[in-house]
Amino acid sequence: MRSRRLSDVAAAVGGKLAEDGDAVVRGIAVDSRGVTPGDLFVALPGDRVNGEDFVEDALARGAAAAMVGPRWAGRGGRLIVVDDPGAALLRLAGHQRANLRAHVVGITGSTGKTCTKDLTAAVLRRRFDVVASPASFNNEVGLPLTLLEADEQTEAIVCEMGSRGPGHIRLLCEVARPTIGVVTNVGVAHMELFGSPEVLRDAKAELPESLPADGAAILNADDPVVRDYGDRTPARVVWFGTEETADVAAKAVEVSPGTGLASFVLRTPDGSAPVRLRVPGEHMVPNALAAAAVGWTLGMSAAECADQLATASVSGGRMEVTEAGGVRVLNDAYNANPVSMAAALRAARAMAGDGRCIAVLGYMAELGPIAQDEHRRIGELAARLGIDLLVVVGTEASLIAAGARDAGLPPDRMTTCAGPQEAAALVGSLVRSRDLVLVKASRVARLERVADALERSLADRPRQAAG
Repeated sequence: MRSRRLSDVAAAVGGKLAEDGDAVVRGIAVDSRGVTPGDLFVALPGDRVNGEDFVEDALARGAAAAMVGPRWAGRGGRLIVVDDPGAALLRLAGHQRANLRAHVVGITGSTGKTCTKDLTAAVLRRRFDVVASPASFNNEVGLPLTLLEADEQTEAIVCEMGSRGPGHIRLLCEVARPTIGVVTNVGVAHMELFGSPEVLRDAKAELPESLPADGAAILNADDPVVRDYGDRTPARVVWFGTEETADVAAKAVEVSPGTGLASFVLRTPDGSAPVRLRVPGEHMVPNALAAAAVGWTLGMSAAECADQLATASVSGGRMEVTEAGGVRVLNDAYNANPVSMAAALRAARAMAGDGRCIAVLGYMAELGPIAQDEHRRIGELAARLGIDLLVVVGTEASLIAAGARDAGLPPDRMTTCAGPQEAAALVGSLVRSRDLVLVKASRVARLERVADALERSLADRPRQAAG
């Protein structure tokens, strides 16, 4: 964030300074524990935690000031009083955006948003000064924080845009004003929040519809829903995928047994180059293509994009591989939906090679009326893929086990656990050298605890054996 006078911030958000003194703001914080000297602490309300309860803590840690709600009116101190701190944060980000010349890339879709964001940022860093949203900063808090990280030197901002219902992406676009918009795919994720495929379809279309006429819509040619967005955007359309008509395409896709790493020939209108990804899973190929399409749109060559993709990594908890004691743990527990769950299972089976593949699977949240059928289908897929041991965690995910059983997975090759702690202890007692363990569920299942516990116990094994 470029440095600003506190009075300028107050003017930008329509707030009122509680005292006449001014100060310089050098950053933004929404968690008092992360405040660094010179930050503006935005006291966001919340169902579980209210930021206004931590104003004094933020100021004690060196915050230049705090942005607070109306109940603070009339109090002295380093405060900016506004009607709604959350809305004011969006206004401040919008004001920042209006004064930046950077390209803004917005990325949405049912799956792959964060990985595509990470890969796009990696590609663009070859030529540009880039700011990208950390982790999954994709809502009305995370997106403005990303924009406010940029300054006059920033040349490209890569923003992830999530949606919990109609109008959410449109709001984010009004603030970020993206010049390039990427839609990865449109599936059944979060159906509980949208209610119908039609509502979900229209919600994801809000990004391409919001682009300017001189912008670019980067759309997945392999997705039948996304293909229709080509007629719903005023921007130039750049297609990516495996279709022959795609502008940026992957040809000769191969997945290496044992590593699960995909390689392909990246083809653009201006040339081709070989790519070998460092993140496992064939489902990473479309994410890489979308990133390359953004790079090509901004003038990069196929060779430049390929070079960057070859070394690009993604955020933690997404196809993250660790190895200890001869066992590989594939931690993909950050989130899950039917598409990403199926992709992770296929990738894990390929990575295991002739070793055992153990799948620790949990609940897929926010599927609403399709939840029962989709959990059963995942179990059926696990059986068809020949998963050697299926561990289902939590009662909400029990239909995964039922689907696997109905599809013929023998009872001695599957088990259920009440929670992450029990699952970690069980798998830790069963794994042996050359096993691969996939851990996958929605964030609410907290299966990252299984991956963490496994990694710790496996790392301790050599020391225990030596002692």
